[in-house]
Amino acid sequence: MSEEWEVALATRLQVAVSRLMRAIRQHGAAGLTPSQISALASIKVHGPLRLSQLATLESVGAPAATRVVASLEDLGLVQRHDDVADRRASLVGLTARGQETLVELRVERTAGLSAKLAQLTARERTLIEAALPVLERLAHDEPEE
Repeated sequence: MSEEWEVALATRLQVAVSRLMRAIRQHGAAGLTPSQISALASIKVHGPLRLSQLATLESVGAPAATRVVASLEDLGLVQRHDDVADRRASLVGLTARGQETLVELRVERTAGLSAKLAQLTARERTLIEAALPVLERLAHDEPEE
């Protein structure tokens, strides 16, 4: 395959994925910003984190991570706890309300995507299902088998 073909394919895939993600994000934002939702998801996946760890995971500076965490604290979605390994630091963890919010977001976004999938033909849905293993491998940076 030519390099031009690969670039064109990569461009089409990037545009399609970006538009699909934008459509998914429109469902169930719960009044939260994308940065807040991403931070909540990172905390859920990685467990209680130091602000510096969260900043690294979110690819933002410490001041931005601090602002996001402060806004999530104000909403009762996260809570800071002392880090027992280092009393000078604190860890940010999800509250029960934060966990519930993530569940609600997932349910609402899944419903929105399900509605979009229902608009496709059975053949189109089968093609998407067949492409999922490859897309999942791309998403996780897994090497070729």
